[in-house]
Amino acid sequence: MKTVTRKLTSAAVCTALAVIMCVCTAYLPLSFMPLYIAAFCIFSACKRSGLAYGILCALASIGLMFLMTGLSVKWLLFVVMFAPYGIVAYAMRKLSYFKLKTGIARVVAATVFFNATFGAVYAIAVNVASVGTTGLDVVAWASRVGGYAVFAVIATAVLLPLDFMFTVFSDVVSKRLPIISERKKPPVGADAVAPEKTTAPESEYDIFGYEITEKGGERKDGENKDKDK
Repeated sequence: MKTVTRKLTSAAVCTALAVIMCVCTAYLPLSFMPLYIAAFCIFSACKRSGLAYGILCALASIGLMFLMTGLSVKWLLFVVMFAPYGIVAYAMRKLSYFKLKTGIARVVAATVFFNATFGAVYAIAVNVASVGTTGLDVVAWASRVGGYAVFAVIATAVLLPLDFMFTVFSDVVSKRLPIISERKKPPVGADAVAPEKTTAPESEYDIFGYEITEKGGERKDGENKDKDK
């Protein structure tokens, strides 16, 4: 019960920090960097409390950000890209950039994820532009640099180094914030295993009261003590 409470408390703290970052993105003249930090908060909830608590943290952050900002491109970025990124980063946590094979696998996986999610954000922004979304004008930015394909390449070139920084920062923080694990209680009652008692082997005596030695000889009880001394 205490472990569940600690996990829930940790996830609630991560959710509060993620919401603060989302609010900073919505109301302050900042770019998407606070959303990246919010994604790290979701990753921390997964890492410290478990995947289920991390998903709850992401859903709560998405809902609270929508209540505060309404429908906006920044909210779409968080829903489609950054909130899932916190969970995907947790799934890719064993893919280290400091090893050749895992580093290549991490680059490929991150590139596919960023392009897929960024394409979804772009498509949604184009389709709902008439509804009145506010925030980052990704359509105008794409047209300035030569179309969506060029814009996607630029975005990937920016996001991949941030993914590297994300992994390094997560390793540093994880060492200071260990995973909450259940402590095994010692067995009580019938389940308890008593320690084995080591007893010295009993001596054997013949019919005359002499102790039988390992070599087959015989000695009296009085002689045993003298020889032992």
